[in-house]
Amino acid sequence: MPRHSPEISVVGASTRVTGRISGSGALRVEGSVKGDVNVSGEAEITEGGSLEGNLHCDAAEIAGSLLGDASARGAIAVRANAHVRGELRGSEVSIEAGARISVRLDTEFELDLAAPQRRR
Repeated sequence: MPRHSPEISVVGASTRVTGRISGSGALRVEGSVKGDVNVSGEAEITEGGSLEGNLHCDAAEIAGSLLGDASARGAIAVRANAHVRGELRGSEVSIEAGARISVRLDTEFELDLAAPQRRR
């Protein structure tokens, strides 16, 4: 997870949840969730974990599968082995090489559009 939270709830690797999950604190998904997730802390979908639904959180780290939109007040990190399809909205979004994505990005960023310098 991006930062450590004092309270972390875990959906274990052998656990399947169908329905909405909401709460305060962080959430780590190692198993399978079908439904929307809304937590006031950070969210992590580990490698092997999956979420089929929308995710709302402070910050997100995705190493597993996300089929849905992710919205974070902070950063969203998509790891190399992740599979993501949906919209990503965060203060910053990073995507590692090797991630399989089909996303729409909604974030603020700066582009350096200055003319390239010629080599002498």
